[in-house]
Amino acid sequence: PINRFHIHNQHFGTSSSNEWPIVCNEWPISFVDDDELERKSSYCWDSDYLVYDHQSHELFIVTRYIAPAIDQDGTLILPEDNLDDQFPYQTLTFDVFKLDFINHDHVELQYNSSLGNRAFFIGSNTGFALSTTQFPELKPNSIYFTDDLTWAYRHRENLKCGGHDLGIYDYKEGSFSSCYYPIDLDKIQRILPAPIWFTPDPDVDVDAECLA
Repeated sequence: PINRFHIHNQHFGTSSSNEWPIVCNEWPISFVDDDELERKSSYCWDSDYLVYDHQSHELFIVTRYIAPAIDQDGTLILPEDNLDDQFPYQTLTFDVFKLDFINHDHVELQYNSSLGNRAFFIGSNTGFALSTTQFPELKPNSIYFTDDLTWAYRHRENLKCGGHDLGIYDYKEGSFSSCYYPIDLDKIQRILPAPIWFTPDPDVDVDAECLA
């Protein structure tokens, strides 16, 4: 099995358990204007996930951009605005790249503007993809995500959130919808432990569920 590969001048590997990526050097960013580039590169936290599609045998990298602090009206709170524990962090957007293998350990990244009839699942456990044709209860072209920023809230007792940053992201429309828990900033709550995804066997007829 492949557990290490290279992307141009970048190094990308997996942990010994093959469950999370390790990324070094500069990472590609998708943007439509300078404002989006600045927001993603300067103000957001980012996390990268490996997602494997068992049906197509394709491998993807999902980059998640998280605002460290958001006001209730959705305004991004900048670092110079004196952040405190009253402002929750929140996922803003995602980028998805498909890995095209040149040979055994070298790949090219191809930006994906659509996930097609697939739903991606990411969080603190292994990322995976499911066919929305096989599982019609899932939303196509969507990313189901849970909160894995335990370092951001575990030891901050005054923070009224944590574990809350989860939902369903429509990759085409760039919009969010709730998944079991509310996503409205005035309704979010601290959820400990944070939910994780139950990973089904894609060859068995089971439902994908969000487990707390």
